[in-house]
Amino acid sequence: MKEARDILHNALAKWRLIRISEILLLSLALAICTYLLFLNLWVAVGFLIFIFTIGVLFIKPWKYSLSNICSHIDMTVLPMEHSTGLLLENEANLNVLSKIQQARISEKLRQHKRKIHFKNYLYPIIGFALVCIIAAWIMNITGVLQTKSGKNKIPQSDIVNFQVLDSVPKEIIAPKITEQNISIRYPSYTNEPVRSTSNMNLKVLEGSRITWNIKFDQTLKQALLKLGADSLEMAFKNDSYSRTITADYSNFYSIKFTDSENHGYLSDLFSLETFGDEPPVIALKGLKQFSSFEFDGPQQLEFTTILDDDFGISNAAIIATVSKGTGESVKFREERLSFDTKFSPNNKSQELKKILNLRDLKMEPGDELYFYVEAMDNKQPKPNVSRTETYFSVIKDTVSDLFAVEGSLGADLMPDYFRSQRQLIIDTEKLLKEKPSIKKQEFNSRSNELGFDQKALRIKYGEFMGDETEAGSITMGVEEETGDTDPLADYTHDHDGANEHNLVDEEHEGHEDEEGDEDPLEAYVHNHENPEASTLFAQSLKSKLKQAMAEMWDAELYLRLFEPEKSLPYQYKALKLIQEIKNSARIYVHRIGFDPPPIKEDKRLTGELDEIGNFTKNEFIEQKELYPNMEEALARLEMLWITEEKITKEDRLLLDKAGNELARLAIEEPSKYLETLQAIKWLSESEYLDVARIKIAIKGLYSALPPKDILPSAQQKYNSELTNLFIEALNVE
Repeated sequence: MKEARDILHNALAKWRLIRISEILLLSLALAICTYLLFLNLWVAVGFLIFIFTIGVLFIKPWKYSLSNICSHIDMTVLPMEHSTGLLLENEANLNVLSKIQQARISEKLRQHKRKIHFKNYLYPIIGFALVCIIAAWIMNITGVLQTKSGKNKIPQSDIVNFQVLDSVPKEIIAPKITEQNISIRYPSYTNEPVRSTSNMNLKVLEGSRITWNIKFDQTLKQALLKLGADSLEMAFKNDSYSRTITADYSNFYSIKFTDSENHGYLSDLFSLETFGDEPPVIALKGLKQFSSFEFDGPQQLEFTTILDDDFGISNAAIIATVSKGTGESVKFREERLSFDTKFSPNNKSQELKKILNLRDLKMEPGDELYFYVEAMDNKQPKPNVSRTETYFSVIKDTVSDLFAVEGSLGADLMPDYFRSQRQLIIDTEKLLKEKPSIKKQEFNSRSNELGFDQKALRIKYGEFMGDETEAGSITMGVEEETGDTDPLADYTHDHDGANEHNLVDEEHEGHEDEEGDEDPLEAYVHNHENPEASTLFAQSLKSKLKQAMAEMWDAELYLRLFEPEKSLPYQYKALKLIQEIKNSARIYVHRIGFDPPPIKEDKRLTGELDEIGNFTKNEFIEQKELYPNMEEALARLEMLWITEEKITKEDRLLLDKAGNELARLAIEEPSKYLETLQAIKWLSESEYLDVARIKIAIKGLYSALPPKDILPSAQQKYNSELTNLFIEALNVE
């Protein structure tokens, strides 16, 4: 019995909950529509509470009782035999037959409790709510609502204040704006809806179409849109004055109109600020600036590209360039690759993934890959293009070129590329920096390779000194005597063997000089067989080049001994000497001087100066004024302030030009110059004098004009009789 009563209580709670949910859902839908229509959160919340309260008071879910539940069950569940009410009676007050029926009904209620259903309107209310919300949203984005709601009411902050330009009788009522609406249509590529506002200060995208629709309570004779130096007439359509322009740059504007009595009115200045379409922003994740791969290992680059733009991205791709070969035989192949993730045009934000397989690009050992990501937005007619920095990838080359001299050919097979002395210094410093993080064997190997590069560079410079002949003769002599070749001859320095030709007995050398015949032409010919004479440098540079090569010898020695830190000072000395040699070998072409006319011999030394005149040259440097109209207007305003004359047509024209010059400064600093610009614009349109505005204009122009440089001039000293007597007394003493 208790279980049956619990079923009834649960059914009652469910019934009440359904009715309250219906009221709440309907109230919430109407509140959302109210917010979309009026764009006021507090109005929407108040409307929600009001509708919910009215619905609850009308439905009164608290009046639903267990007896109502029993009646509903008797009508909807037939097996209950219209006896559900017995479950609410006290068992002690029932007769035997009623008790038996109560037990039967309790058991049937447990069996058919799932058949208890209540009629509700949740689904119709949900459909009605969706239709209302969608309709209100469409009205909001199309601007229909704002136009309708702005017909009779203009926000207090958007009210336009007009000032009279001439004297107006008191009995004349000035026209007032009853409706103002500005529609902004962004360029078509942005896919932005038309926006409407009543605020006269605008901030729009470059290229937007702006339409002013202003309705007055009186008929006007003329209405003008004063945009910078232009006066654009507003057309009268549908009981309102309208004008459409394309906003290409920032400016200031005002509204000027003339009523039916030919009285002029001018509004305050309003700002028209434009901003440009920003280029796409590209960010790459999971990618290093430089990466290298082994030839027999995996050769894949996996990264993620994140693209963001303010109005949508039209295209994105990976620009890859493959470099093959070296020296003059290098070849480049450029490819445009797409992303693995499907690209969706015109989306403002996208995340694209790419797995770049170098084998698909047909890269071989030693080939290099340069690539970057490029993205374009949907700006028309010329899109903005952005690109990332360049990323590098290379497949390591397992083959290395060695320098060798074949005994039969005597050919130099050394590759064209060799390190410069500056590059050797950079690599040595890099090796020292990486010393703590690499193994000793690798450190020694790299140091020895640098020593070999230092040797190759020394040999290259030695060719200019004729060392190749000396080195060739020594090598050939050693091979003939020994009959075999040392495989390490190219990688070691035999300082003793290389200098054997210099270790000659002094006595024997002097004896040969005494016995040998002396060549009488030796001092007058250029002997190419002598390495000391077969050089491409002048005698003054030979010593420097020899010294540089000596420094290279020492630098190579310490690199071979795995002590690169001791080799660096010698490398720096060699670099300094090489730079001095390069600078000394430059050729300077002297400028051709003035060739004076020949002197007449009959006039020479006569002392006659009658036909000789002094050379004088007068040159006037005209300094261009930055703001000529502002300076002239300042002088005229000061004169009007003193004399209180009437403003003439020429004065208004001058003030209008000065205002256009000041507008360029006001666009950059509106808070500083806007009040001055407003006063000048009013004076340029007014027919009578306003001293207060003249003071504002004079003060603002003084602060806007740049200070002038003081020209050098003679200083006027104050002289008086007493000062002269005092100076004379000092001179006497």
